[in-house]
Amino acid sequence: MSSNEGAREDVRKLLALFRKGLIAEDELILELEQIRSVPERDTVETTDARERVEALLGLLDGYRAAEASGAATLRKWSDVCGDAALAGGLRTIAAREAVHAELLDRRVRELGGEPRAKVPAWIADYNETITDSRATDDDRLGAIVAQFPDIEAALAPLEKTIESLESDPLTREMLRTISQDERASLEWFHSAYATRAARG
Repeated sequence: MSSNEGAREDVRKLLALFRKGLIAEDELILELEQIRSVPERDTVETTDARERVEALLGLLDGYRAAEASGAATLRKWSDVCGDAALAGGLRTIAAREAVHAELLDRRVRELGGEPRAKVPAWIADYNETITDSRATDDDRLGAIVAQFPDIEAALAPLEKTIESLESDPLTREMLRTISQDERASLEWFHSAYATRAARG
């Protein structure tokens, strides 16, 4: 039974009681006002829930686009990388980013969305500097460390989102494990940069 049908049934019962003299007019009016307020409250709650889902879809889809773009960029870098050790790490991180993009794509669709987000211009420009043929491996590593100098700060927005998803455990734990991958990737970039800098 829908909420509207349930409300109509409640009204019928109240009117029957009123006609039989079992409830007073004032009580009838009070009960009718309460019944009338329920659908309005349900509508507000439904609207709020829909807005929360739409906001989450936008966030997940934007993140999906960024991860897919990052995977493609790191894959290109690994293909032209002159350091075998560096190339090995880049391939692994590129594969992680690609898997993240696939997982986020799937979750967007499960939540009723359609993946269509594009990366913002600043990310596209940043990726171009990483794949620029004139850049050295040191230049590229330096650009990544400069973009993410503080790993905790870089992950803070994602961690905040994770903590807000109490009612969506699937998305929450998916993002939590993605965050762990991101931490490992950023730590690797910082370590690789420091190692190469120490070598001079």
